[in-house]
Amino acid sequence: MEVALGALIIIILLLPGISFRKGYFSEEFSNQYTIKDFFQLFVNTFIPSVVIYLIALPIILIFGYSYNIKVLIALVSSNENLFEKAVEHVYNTQTEILIFQLVINLISFFIGYKLKNYLIGNSLDSKIEFFRYKNIWHYVLSAKFINFKRSQISLYENTVEDVDITYVDALVSVGEKVFIYNGMLVDYQLASEGKLDFLIIKDVQRKQVDKRRFKDVDGHVVILKYENIINLNLTFIQAEDDGNGNVTFKPIS
Repeated sequence: MEVALGALIIIILLLPGISFRKGYFSEEFSNQYTIKDFFQLFVNTFIPSVVIYLIALPIILIFGYSYNIKVLIALVSSNENLFEKAVEHVYNTQTEILIFQLVINLISFFIGYKLKNYLIGNSLDSKIEFFRYKNIWHYVLSAKFINFKRSQISLYENTVEDVDITYVDALVSVGEKVFIYNGMLVDYQLASEGKLDFLIIKDVQRKQVDKRRFKDVDGHVVILKYENIINLNLTFIQAEDDGNGNVTFKPIS
């Protein structure tokens, strides 16, 4: 009983760290959120949880509350008398505990999400390897891989932040035929283990490799399964507005 209760208490204490990770590894980085090994989950959520609890301490002190370490120890104690008193204390303050957990987990998620957006918005995740996510396709399809030291690509007039459009030329196998599809990248989806599943492109044209002319493809978007793609050519484009409503497009350089 004490072992099961102790494990439950540990999970509850780690919830802020779990919520932080949920925000930090959201959207295109969600494949990094799931950790199957409990020990690894504990290690990766313990420090964020401790930091968030310390941040929240001055706030709860303002409202006349504090962390009661004695009650926490008593809940996993083998002393039946201490255990019963701790349970009674938790029961009497259950509303406050539930509200606190709800608020602190929402704040944890918000902090993780905002930190992710800050790192990505300032390209710190691509410039500093420590902050880099395990999603190579995010960096390739957004041109941010250019910030990698190993990319050996130099930009003289632009930066990767100038990229507004990723233009895709894909050599695709369709049955026994091979086509070239081109269009603007809309989105992509990862499969398990971070592998690319499919690309979504719009304003699409295609042609067979042995033909001269491209033909417009009807429909709003075309989905290209990665398993059918032979190779990809990506062009990163900047859109410039002259202030009079005229927009020009040019590859970054």
